[in-house]
Amino acid sequence: MPLNTEAAKRIQEVLANNIVFSPLPPPETVAGLDVAYSGDLAYGVAVVVQLSTLQVIDIACAIVKSVVPYIPTFLAFRELTPMLRAYIKLRVKPDVILVDGHGIAHPRKFGIASHIGVVLKKPTVGVAKSRLYGEEQRDVVTDPLTGEVIAKVVRCGGKKYVSVGSYITLEDAVKLVEKLCINKDVYPLRLAHNMSQKLKQKKPHVFDQWGEAPVSSEECT
Repeated sequence: MPLNTEAAKRIQEVLANNIVFSPLPPPETVAGLDVAYSGDLAYGVAVVVQLSTLQVIDIACAIVKSVVPYIPTFLAFRELTPMLRAYIKLRVKPDVILVDGHGIAHPRKFGIASHIGVVLKKPTVGVAKSRLYGEEQRDVVTDPLTGEVIAKVVRCGGKKYVSVGSYITLEDAVKLVEKLCINKDVYPLRLAHNMSQKLKQKKPHVFDQWGEAPVSSEECT
């Protein structure tokens, strides 16, 4: 299904006004969200870990038909559905969410992490493997138009571009990602990525009216 990018831009510009920058209360649980693809299917995974022990306390998955193509700066319109379909199945809702993508480090200050944070009204952090927008100097990424700091670079098995999604400060976001950098990767995101890759082996043929396939709890562990 083609994406009306002009309409999508307007949505991003309007919703960006709802981003909240606020200190993060000490979190007890953290989730990682990831999506993998195989053909026309999207495999969304949400993994929740206890921050103090790193124990996995909940995991949920969703397999949906992927109907929106990948277009740079419009990732949310492709991946929001599989991510949220997995998230809503969680029995334990996390205190903060890490998203494999950008937050405000985006041309319209509204990447997928911000989109999820605004929709769910939850603290979210964008953790991306490459820079989408901004000027990078050492460990800081600034908006070339305003000079505002929009992301920090955290070295964790390579560069991770950390930005505010919503309901958090950049300082708190960086501290959280640094704390969760284990064995050269951001732990909840690595777990979600590994699960999404495993889930890709499932090739369902039955879908509900919303384009989602059934996934048993055994298949999502």
